[in-house]
Amino acid sequence: MKKIKCCIPFVIISIIFLIGPGLPGADSASPAVPGFSLKQLDGSVYNLSDQIGKKIIIIDFWATWCTPCKKLLTKLNQIYLDYKQHVEVLAISIDDTSAVAKADAYIKGKGFSFTVLLDIDRKVVRIFNPPMKLPFTVIIGKKGDIVHTHTGYIPGYEKEIIKKVEKLIHE
Repeated sequence: MKKIKCCIPFVIISIIFLIGPGLPGADSASPAVPGFSLKQLDGSVYNLSDQIGKKIIIIDFWATWCTPCKKLLTKLNQIYLDYKQHVEVLAISIDDTSAVAKADAYIKGKGFSFTVLLDIDRKVVRIFNPPMKLPFTVIIGKKGDIVHTHTGYIPGYEKEIIKKVEKLIHE
């Protein structure tokens, strides 16, 4: 099985943002979010289209083997706790079926409160993030449009997420 790269150098991230307008979800474009349904850790099904318009949605694609992903999940849990009346956080694991138990144990062990979804066949991550670089974050506004995407995690990135959330709350 081909391993997905966990993070990319800062220079590559900068280049992506310079050419960003051509990418899905770049800040200068506001494409509608594609709908999807995925299983949650408890086996129930989560349907994104049922949630559009209710809250700001932060989607984070992650994997148990990705250290930057785990750091970002900790920050996203705090954002969720601070803004849960306005924000829903979806942590979408792209681990395969053999690692679902590991993902479940990690989430429960950390006491994270947000929703965790399983993209074991990686169909959803390929829609939002074809290169499948992790972590990959998407912010969806209340109108159902993608207002922000970001690849990777650098300490302090959570401040950018908070600024975007606060702006969206007041729109």
